[in-house]
Amino acid sequence: MGVQGRATGRRFAAVVIATMALAGCSSSEGILSAPFLTPQAGPAGTALPKNPTRESDRVVKLPVAPEELDCPEVDLTEGGATARVGGAASESVRYQFDISDVARECDPQGAQFALKVGVAGRLLIGPAGRPGAYSTTLHVRVIRDADNKPVFDRNFSVTADTGGAANAPFRIVTEPILLPLTRARLNDDYSISVGFGSSAGAVAHRRHRRHRG
Repeated sequence: MGVQGRATGRRFAAVVIATMALAGCSSSEGILSAPFLTPQAGPAGTALPKNPTRESDRVVKLPVAPEELDCPEVDLTEGGATARVGGAASESVRYQFDISDVARECDPQGAQFALKVGVAGRLLIGPAGRPGAYSTTLHVRVIRDADNKPVFDRNFSVTADTGGAANAPFRIVTEPILLPLTRARLNDDYSISVGFGSSAGAVAHRRHRRHRG
């Protein structure tokens, strides 16, 4: 390979490293903000425990405002932050999809809440590829922690077109996923994972649950 090819490979590797450094961020800014996305338990009536002292022991009092909910954070599956086509070496990569940001939104809907999951990233054209439109598969899964069963499990087609450029952004948001509004601490009852590929893999890392004081 000539000097130019090696230099192109190094530049591509640098872009990949910079992009992957952003992967795994969980934010509701940008991806889920208007106009890209706008907003759309034990059930109410369950007997209260005697002398409840913990917020998690209390029944949700409907209606609940979105800011009162601890919406579950989004985790990346093992190896799911990147979808690469081409060889293992940087100079042999044709194109690569990278996840750079994830977000979620929980909106109360009576005895249910509407969950939306957003994923953003970039399509990068490698040294062995050419600019154009490419696609890959993104897997989104929501698990009910009580029995570790999926309540939402779906593949989405992600497409990006670089035109004549070397990279292009992509963004995708799920339709509203209606789930039981168990309590304000939804992050103790549901887990969300995303990643490239047609099936859910192991979660690369589990974020610490954040509780209200």
